[in-house]
Formats: sequence, C-alpha cells, structure tokens
Amino acid sequence: MPHRAPLKLGALVLIIVAASVVLGAASTWVNETPVGSPTYGITFSTLYAEQLGLHYQEAYTALVEELGVRQVRIPIYWSEIEHEQGVYDWTAMDWMVAFSESHEVTLTPVVGVKVPRWPECFVPDWAETFTDQYLHQEALVFIEQAVNRYKDSEAVERFQVENEPFYPYGICPELTHEQFQERVDLVRSLSDQPIQVTVSGEVGPWLDAAQAADVLGLSLYRQTWNDAFGYFVYPLSPEYYYLRISLIDPSVEQVIISELQAEPWFPEPIESQEFIDWYKNFTVEDFARNIAFVEETGVGEAYLWGAEWWYVLSQHGDPRLWDFALKLFN
Repeated sequence: MPHRAPLKLGALVLIIVAASVVLGAASTWVNETPVGSPTYGITFSTLYAEQLGLHYQEAYTALVEELGVRQVRIPIYWSEIEHEQGVYDWTAMDWMVAFSESHEVTLTPVVGVKVPRWPECFVPDWAETFTDQYLHQEALVFIEQAVNRYKDSEAVERFQVENEPFYPYGICPELTHEQFQERVDLVRSLSDQPIQVTVSGEVGPWLDAAQAADVLGLSLYRQTWNDAFGYFVYPLSPEYYYLRISLIDPSVEQVIISELQAEPWFPEPIESQEFIDWYKNFTVEDFARNIAFVEETGVGEAYLWGAEWWYVLSQHGDPRLWDFALKLFN
C-alpha cells in the first residue's frame, strides 16, 4: 500500500548519487556487515484491517495465537477515539492492550497526530478548522489522555511520539520542531517508558530525531512507486543502512527498523485492484529478499509492515505470505 511520497526525478537522481558516494566510503569503513536474525514484530492498524474487510479482533487474534507474533507497534488514532471534543471511546485500544497483556505481547503505542497508515494524520472532524497552535494544544490533551491510560500496562514497552514527523507525506497540518519536542517532553514527563521516534530510512537526516529519542526507528522500503519511473527499487545496499546506523548509534540507546516492507505498494486505491493481482505485486520471493536484506543491516529488532495483508490473502485462499511469516516467527 502507498506509504512514501512519490519522489521527483531530481530527488531520485540525488539519492542515487548520494548512495554511490556513501557506499564508496563504506567500502573503506566496513569490511563486512554482520549477518544475523533480528527479533521480528509487526505494525498492526485497526483501521487498515477494517479497510481490508477484516474485523480487527479476529485478525489480531490470528496474528498472535496462530502466527506467534509477540512484539507489536499499534497506532492510537485520535480521530477514532475522540469523535466529540472531550468524549473518548477507548473500546478498540482497551481490547488490544488487554489481549496483549494476556498473551505476553509487548506493545509500542504510537501517540500524536501523525501515526502509521494513510492519510498519516488523523485529526477529529471537530478540530479540522483549528489554527495550528490551537490544534497542537488539543493534541497535547489527547496525548496525555492516551499515555496516562496505558502507561501502567505490563504490555507497554515504550511509547512512540508521532510517526516520521518531518517526512513530507500525508494529509497533515504543519508541525514545528518546537511543537514536536513539546509532545516528546510531555510523554517523557508522564511515563518512565523509553521514547521512540521514527525517520525515513531511505532519505533525510536522522540526528534531530535521534537527539529526541531513546529508540530511533527507521523505515526500510525496497520497491516503491513514483511518477517518473513507475515501480522503483531504491539503489541502496545493506551497507548503506549499516554505515548510517553505526554513525548515529552513539546518539541514541537503540536503533531498530520500525517499518520493513512486507506488502505491495499500489499506486492506486486497493479497491481498484483485482484480487488476482494482489499477490503478484509482492510475492514470497520479495518477502524473502527483504528479510535477507534487513539481516545484513546489523539491527537487532525489525517490525514488519503488512501483517493485515498476509491475513486477508490467507482468508481469500492464498496463504503463501502467511505461511512464510509463520516460518519466520516460529
């Protein structure tokens, strides 16, 4: 599914040139990147599950009980919880947290306005016309409510604040660095859990995010779509990520892959795709290549992006991605 903004031709050329320079330097810095098996988790979105025609409880239960998932990043959707200002419906999140506690699943709740899945930012209807500063103040109120509600759960390992907050993608209100830092500081004042901040692993700086975080999460996407080339594979190697991780490592307690592509990227809405085309856009071979790739980056933890996708395919009679993930988690 679409996740990254289509890059213009000039930006793609710059990426290719920069990657070549970095990899040339890396050859003198790194003789061989380590190969290992990270601990794998998933990102699970209640909204995306429902978009695919699933019931979130059924899908999450299968992922935990059948697949064996034990680490999950879950977006907390402001627009779905506070439909009316000051009135909260925590039903879905309460169930997710309670189920995770009973199955020894560790959670990374994502709080803020910009959280995973399109349209990236989830502002309630009643706040759509607010000024940036007033919206920010209301977001702080919601973040405080969410953190206070779940910080004492034995399942919650860390909190993530926003999702790639300065990556220019999604239908999002402007967020200043000062506002972002205020949200981070608020969560830190409320909870002793580590703070996770995420960035684009392919492009953009990492240092500012690392300085605000205990855990830095990187996205890792291989095949994407852009208007210039259509489907496009980033010309980056595991050494590129390994070198950048090595350089940023002193500035943060831990670096992880917060999103590893494990589903297709459609340039059009999923509703326009025939089911027969769903699998061929991201195959088991693609899945295996991405797993082999991330194992050469040296990270110890990676969260897969697309678990709801594997489940819906299995429910439609095509369990190939699900079966591959079953082997991975077991």
